[in-house]
Amino acid sequence: MAANRSRPPSSARWPGIVSRAVALSLAGAIGLAGCGSAPDADDDGRVYFSESSSQAYEIGSSDAHVDQLDERVSFGSVADVLATPTGYFVADGLDPRIVLLDRNLDPVRIMGREGEGPGEYKFPSRLERAEDRILVLDGGNDRVAYLTLEGDFVDSQRFPGLASDIALHPELGLLVAGNAFPDHYLAQVTAQGDTAFGRIPEELRVDAGGLFRWPLDLVTVTADGVIHVLDADQLALVSFSPGGELASIVFLPREIRARELRSAQETEEAFGGPARVLGTQSVTTLRPLQDGRLFAEITAVRPDSAITKGLVLDLERLEAIPLGIPAGQEEQLRLRGGLYLDGLDRVVLTPRGSAGLETARIELLAGDR
Repeated sequence: MAANRSRPPSSARWPGIVSRAVALSLAGAIGLAGCGSAPDADDDGRVYFSESSSQAYEIGSSDAHVDQLDERVSFGSVADVLATPTGYFVADGLDPRIVLLDRNLDPVRIMGREGEGPGEYKFPSRLERAEDRILVLDGGNDRVAYLTLEGDFVDSQRFPGLASDIALHPELGLLVAGNAFPDHYLAQVTAQGDTAFGRIPEELRVDAGGLFRWPLDLVTVTADGVIHVLDADQLALVSFSPGGELASIVFLPREIRARELRSAQETEEAFGGPARVLGTQSVTTLRPLQDGRLFAEITAVRPDSAITKGLVLDLERLEAIPLGIPAGQEEQLRLRGGLYLDGLDRVVLTPRGSAGLETARIELLAGDR
């Protein structure tokens, strides 16, 4: 599939482009075959993560929930959820605001409303934590809001172009994944101006034939200062040093990647081709874990009907450990919605077709699968 990383027409605004989208959908999940745990490489030198055949994280039954129409807080939509030691920040995309919940999903505080002023939002879509700050990507206002861990508004910072994700680097400052610089994944946003960062490797570039495509790449930063980009077109993890040098390119497990790319192409064709589709997205979240690994949210159905909801990516072992729900569980259909990790022992879920939330425990299973 192709993508165009150029800027949209000058008249384009976030809400307007959303309304013109024929399909900005998740690439469908259509089967998944396991592979070994040894690093995988193509004849052309491509390196792949290998899906673990000896370990898997399993999601258990729900242990807390808040309904979409709970009288204490009614969500328009759940755009993102971010876990903190004391609770959860929730970005509501349709009723633009940020909601703070405690560990039992009881409402603590509601912050913001629709608008353009300080602490107001138009389309809050991503949440990130950096030390003692919570970052809110507000695409409708073309800015990032900074909050305290208690939810108090501190400041905001504008960014160029359309943004798909954000990260805060301890040395580089704000990094925005988007289409501000066509030959680069990221914009580095500082008080001195905006600078291109993370040049797209030549072998990963695609030609969209002049068509506008919605930016869908993801970005995160690990504790060692390395910047990681999930290339949405190639389904590859592209890593950079703080100096901007390319550190590595590792593709998602071969079978998963092939099926997701084929599914994205089928989705595009079903809606009338690339001229009528802004983009398809397979990986919806990329976040660092405390042990240095990364979590990529991606939904797929295995041949045994178990549902894979994400992959824990180990760049040292080049291993991808699946996180999922086994076949036959009563919750299976409800767990096809969004998923947000709370460490590696708990998860927050949005049941499919609902803007409610529920939490569940995670267990690490060992042995041949």
